[in-house]
Amino acid sequence: YRQVRPAEILGCWLCPKASLSCCHYAHPITPTPGHASPLAVARCKHSLGKGMDSGLTLEYCDRGRLTLRPRKVLVVINPVGGKRQAHQIYKQKVAPLFSRAALHTTVVQTEYRGHGRQLVEDGVGMEEMDGVVAVGGDGLVNELVMGLLMSAARKAGIDPHDPDIILPTTHLRLGIIPGDSRCVDVAAIHRNNHLQSVATTMVSYGYFGDLLKTSEQWRKLGPSRYLVSGVLQFLKNRSYEGQLRVLTPANPLAQPYDINICSHQCSVCDKAAMSLPTPGDWLQFTGRWSVVTSALVSCACRLSPCGISPSAHLGDGCTDLILVSGGSRCRILSYLFRTAYMGNAVSLNHVNLHRVQEVHFTPKLTGPKSSWNCDGEQLLEPALRLKVHCQRLRLFCRGVEIGTEDFSKTAPNSKSASL
Repeated sequence: YRQVRPAEILGCWLCPKASLSCCHYAHPITPTPGHASPLAVARCKHSLGKGMDSGLTLEYCDRGRLTLRPRKVLVVINPVGGKRQAHQIYKQKVAPLFSRAALHTTVVQTEYRGHGRQLVEDGVGMEEMDGVVAVGGDGLVNELVMGLLMSAARKAGIDPHDPDIILPTTHLRLGIIPGDSRCVDVAAIHRNNHLQSVATTMVSYGYFGDLLKTSEQWRKLGPSRYLVSGVLQFLKNRSYEGQLRVLTPANPLAQPYDINICSHQCSVCDKAAMSLPTPGDWLQFTGRWSVVTSALVSCACRLSPCGISPSAHLGDGCTDLILVSGGSRCRILSYLFRTAYMGNAVSLNHVNLHRVQEVHFTPKLTGPKSSWNCDGEQLLEPALRLKVHCQRLRLFCRGVEIGTEDFSKTAPNSKSASL
């Protein structure tokens, strides 16, 4: 016997034969609004015969700490996202899961840049929603995060453009496929006392900013434009002068060189949720860098399995500031190589890492300037003020799933290696 919690149940069918092949063709009925029961019941073909006794077949999701699954969600689709396959991806992969889980969806297609933010920020029809599902790329996710935060600030009576305030936690969860709930950090980016943008993954100046700017001119190349642009930026070997002021936490819950990485049961993030990190000292740096990156998460992906900052946490109220000194092409090449294949680029002598809560960047008045890559969106103004707000965004997610091989065990805690 197994005990199944109501929140784990996706659907149930009255099937006397408990036939899985049969139940795949039976569609659950959406529960009556306001009904207390979470079960969606439908009769299958076996229950239509004479003399058939009733039987019950349950379909459930065993995901450990699942506490609350959604009933109604707004699905926002960017028609040009996913190589213009966003509609097809949703129809074939996501919609069938929602249907089997008796999840009510309102599907909206974006028509222009910023439409996703407007849909969520205006709040029309959002009162009955349990969350928002993004079907698109980084740009759409960024728009929805911005809209959710602006809506939460309005409900709380807070001016989100004030850089000194603490943003409220979003009321709705954001995700693609519904699952567990988790709060993650958000970086608010202000300029001239105006909330310019928000970030949930990475904000980068220099190499990655130039890469994004150039790739936007070659969108017809598809995803390969990033590779072409990356090679071009490497050959140009640009670096930029500026000044950084950063706020460090007084008592950091973890260090940027820690071996233990963030997971779906992270003790560091749990501690941060109970007590926000206390601000500490301001530090100041002046130099010339080819890369200035603020990583809120590890940013692990297919091209960089370990991520740009393997020990970053989803919800510790801090961001990892990575500084790569400019100079020869060997420096940027060694940084990119280590980041992509080894996950220990911070051990290089020309790479520095600081765990901070706030970042102020001022470019040198004279000389070349780059732009910022903010979660895949370009910010043209080089001057930047970034502040991390601890666990302000609610997501449909579990957190980082730990694989069988833990790459963090190979991450060194000292600067002793070189390419």
